[in-house]
This record gives sequence, structure tokens and C-alpha cells, in this order.
Amino acid sequence: MQNFLGSSLMQPSLGITRREMIRIGGLSMAGVGLSDLVVRAATDAERAKHGPGFGRAKNCIILYLSGGNPQHDMFDPKPDTPAEIRGEFNTIETTVPGIRFGEHCQLSAKHMHQMALVRSMHHEHNDHGRGSYWMFTGEKYLGSVPDVNSMSRQDMPHMGSCIARIAPGDGPMFPFVLVPHRMDVAGGRRAGQFAGILGGKYDPMLTGGNPNDDDFKLKHLPLAPSIAPDVIRRRLRLIEQLNQQTGSLQENALAQSLHENQTKALDVIGSEAVRQAVDLAGVDKATRARYGRNLFGQSVLLGKRLLDAGTRLVQCNWERVQGRNGFAWDTHWNNFKALKEDLIPPFDLAYHALMTDLEQTGQLDETLVIVAAEFGRSPKVTLKNGGREHWPDVYTICLAGAGIEGGQVYGASDKLGAYPAESPVEPANFVATIYHLLGIDPATELHDQQNRPFTLAKAKPIPLQFG
Repeated sequence: MQNFLGSSLMQPSLGITRREMIRIGGLSMAGVGLSDLVVRAATDAERAKHGPGFGRAKNCIILYLSGGNPQHDMFDPKPDTPAEIRGEFNTIETTVPGIRFGEHCQLSAKHMHQMALVRSMHHEHNDHGRGSYWMFTGEKYLGSVPDVNSMSRQDMPHMGSCIARIAPGDGPMFPFVLVPHRMDVAGGRRAGQFAGILGGKYDPMLTGGNPNDDDFKLKHLPLAPSIAPDVIRRRLRLIEQLNQQTGSLQENALAQSLHENQTKALDVIGSEAVRQAVDLAGVDKATRARYGRNLFGQSVLLGKRLLDAGTRLVQCNWERVQGRNGFAWDTHWNNFKALKEDLIPPFDLAYHALMTDLEQTGQLDETLVIVAAEFGRSPKVTLKNGGREHWPDVYTICLAGAGIEGGQVYGASDKLGAYPAESPVEPANFVATIYHLLGIDPATELHDQQNRPFTLAKAKPIPLQFG
């Protein structure tokens, strides 16, 4: 995580230790001097070479419903099945005839004409950690369930980290941000959320804190417009001090990292766009209310503002602390009550606000909006506690924007919503699709810190239709 020039470093009486320089040098100021690729529209020749949709997205926002949202109760209902499969909810029409959602997805249903559903996602990992790893990296986790909760530099990198390495864009903001926190377990950090084998330079920035606070400001990047000018000056003096001390270091990776990162640090600190983006306290109350005054709704609002400031990929994670049940979308019990009261309404409101704002500002054509999770939920309701269990065998993801033709459904689940019935899609296809739409060939080869080659995605993008 990027801890941006913490307060302990601002004490003039303290010297800058090598340990502190290592911490500062590891800031994810990705892309400086490492790539001449910037955010730009793909040429006709490139689209012809790589296929439809290539390079249509300038940036991407992922609404990650951690825990696994139930396909039967939201985007792939099975109204003609027995009650133990169908569940308690009715279905409603969407803006596309013949496509129905669960009854509580009323606002999302208004956007089906802009959305593409992929109803045949599947993989074989039945636990949250390894399922998320596969969705974030496109690679199957080869270790055990306990191991996946011990993040290391041997992990494959999150696609956001690869984007930060290859095509970070030319704006001042961090190219890859997680809002507001990692998805971890007690005593462990789940693999696949950071840069792994690419090294700390390409780790995401974590916003931290609770974006729903009235006076929210980034915990590790306190750049709200109200901040005193002398704070900025102290940061600049720190950079100058680092410049003086790097001369005494050997010309190694640490020194090189410091040199590469300082310019980006100054850009971020001095950017008015960044300062405004991270200051939710300055957003009018009506806008904040439209996204929902809750942790997830305000995380999505913050994510949208980070895109405006230049972030290429922002992932908004649903936190377990939200809601009375405290299990996020991991509804092993009280599935229908939790969905109705705690889960679907905040998601629905935030998604509707995001899609509406992007459409009204003309940004939807260049922004890829994704709703995804590590897996779905079981077809059969557990009668003793009214829950649905983990189910990676088939689930649904939603994509919109970036020129994607709305109203389409790719793939299908079987009549019970248990397994793919046609056109199965795997996490590697999902990751390849994001790269493709952002103008990055999924077959691109990168090298890790040990100069070992690896391919971004070992699969083809999902063959969606584009307008």
C-alpha cells in the first residue's frame, strides 16, 4: 500500500533513515520513465488487428461484490424452477424485453439497454481467496487455501498493476487504486490484490478510511483543498532532502526508484484535479445522497472522481463491515433478508447513480463499468437457515460502457442456474477483456523483477458486440 509521506516524516528534528527512504521509494508512482504508452484512442488499424472494442475504454471501474452475489436473485433469475431453487423473490422487467432481473434490482433494471450480461462465468475454486485471485490475475492459484491469505512477491499481479506498468496514462493520479480497503481475512492479506512479482512500484494506492464520513479525506494522501499551504511546502522540502541523500546511496534499485518516483510525487501533490477528487467533504449533499450515504455508495462516488482525476483502473470493494449481518455478499444464512435490506438496495442505488452520471457527462462511451465477484451462490437454498452457499460453477458478471452494445446476453446457465449451458467463460477471458478494451493486447509479455517472462492473459477476450 502506498503510504504517502506520513506525518512522522514531517518532524524537522528527525533525519531520514534508509528504512524510511525505502518506504518512500516504494511509492506506486507507476509509469514514470518506464513507458511511452499513454491513454489514447486506438487507431482503425489497431482495431482491425485486435478485433472489435480494442481500445474503446479510457479507464475502468470495477464494483466488486465481495463474498459472491447470487445470480438467481439478481441478474439470472429462474422463475419457473421449484421454490428451493427460485427463492423468495419475484422478477421484474428490464428496459430490454425478455430480460428480467430479481425484483429488488429496480434501478439496475433501468440500465439493461446499456449493459451486457455474461451469464456463463465459471471456475473451480470454491473459496473466496483463490476465486478472487483468479478474477484479479487471470491465473489459477496453485497454492492452498491458507496460503492464498498470505500475500507475497511470488504472486501474480493484479491486472491493475499490469496496466500501471504498461500504460499508466499521462495524468497526475495513481493509475491503479483500491477503494477503500483490501479484502483480507483476520491475520492475513489475500493474494492477487497487489503487484506481486512486478514489485512494489506497481502496487495500488489504497484510499483507506470511510468515504461515508462527512469530512472524508484520504488517510494516506491528505490533499483536501483546505489543507494548509505549509503542509505542501514540508512535503516539497522532504523531496529536496531525499534528493540530497540519494547521492550517498549506491546506484542500486533503491536509488533508481527514488529518482523515478519523485517527479510523480510532486505531480500528485500539486494537482488540483487530485485535490478535488479526494475531497468528498466538498461534494454537494444531493450528489452524495444519490450514490447512497453508506460505505459502498460513497466508495463508488470516490471511485468515479478518481477516474476523473486520471486513474485508469479503480476497484470499489464491498466491505464486510457494511450491513447488520456483517458478511458482505457471503450469504450462507438469511440470504433473502440480507439481500432485501442490506445488500441490493445500496448496490442498486450506487450503480444507478454511477451509470447516470457517466451517461450525462458523455463519459460512458470511454469508461468500462464492471460488476463482478469471485463466484456466485448455490442454486439450492439451504432450508435450515435460508442461505445460499459458495458456487463457482456458474455466475453472472455485468459490463457496460466502452462502446459495448447494450441489451446483450452472452452465454447462458442451465435451467437450474447451476452450470454453463452455452459459451462458458473463465476468469482469464474476463481479465483479457479488460486489457483488450483498454487498448492492451492480452498476449503482451511482461517480465518480473527477476526478468522472468509472463503473459498478461492466456485467453481471448469475451466476444461481445459493440456499437
